[in-house]
Amino acid sequence: MIRIAIADDHILFRKSLHLLVDTFADMTVVLEAGNGIELIQKLDTIPADILLLDLQMPEMDGFETSEKIRKLYPNIKILILTLMDEIESIRKCITLGVHGYFTKNTPPAELENAIWKIQDDSFYFEKNLTSIVNEIRNNDSLKLDKKHEVSFTAREKEILSLTAMGLKAKEIADQLFISTKTVNAHKQNIQQKYGFDTMLSAVLYCISHRIIDIYELDKK
Repeated sequence: MIRIAIADDHILFRKSLHLLVDTFADMTVVLEAGNGIELIQKLDTIPADILLLDLQMPEMDGFETSEKIRKLYPNIKILILTLMDEIESIRKCITLGVHGYFTKNTPPAELENAIWKIQDDSFYFEKNLTSIVNEIRNNDSLKLDKKHEVSFTAREKEILSLTAMGLKAKEIADQLFISTKTVNAHKQNIQQKYGFDTMLSAVLYCISHRIIDIYELDKK
């Protein structure tokens, strides 16, 4: 059962989202919060796996909350769910290490699929945000600070490319004719061997250094 936390200051939206998520198979909302401060207080006693987080909140907004969650609860996956679709907001969230970014116009089925992918140690950005990822690739300021170029093995590049396409571990395993356990081992090894905090960081490194061609991925 995936444990979901929701942080949004709009009570009606938060309650509606709670009801929606509780209809998803094998998911349950374990806590609600109206801002980042309340959220962190509740997480001290109520564990969660995935956080659905609004950006515009009083007292502690989603940006500051994301930063604190990454430090205090690094195992919690963060999925931004907001009305904000400006380039700068998305860029800032990516640099903070969130695992997904959605606008509040997202269809319920896509949200459910995103939660599963994020839980599976992948990441998921709303489909119409592809142009933002393209801009990230061409923005040198977002390249990860690596003293030396990373040299991935052929298998690691396959894992990274398929992860960038949004495939879950089992889907990657089926496509490469290997076990899900092996896929997860490769992901863990990529992070540990090359010093990436998350698989998203590794994928963004590959995009910005043109190890992965996102234009080619879009054609697949």
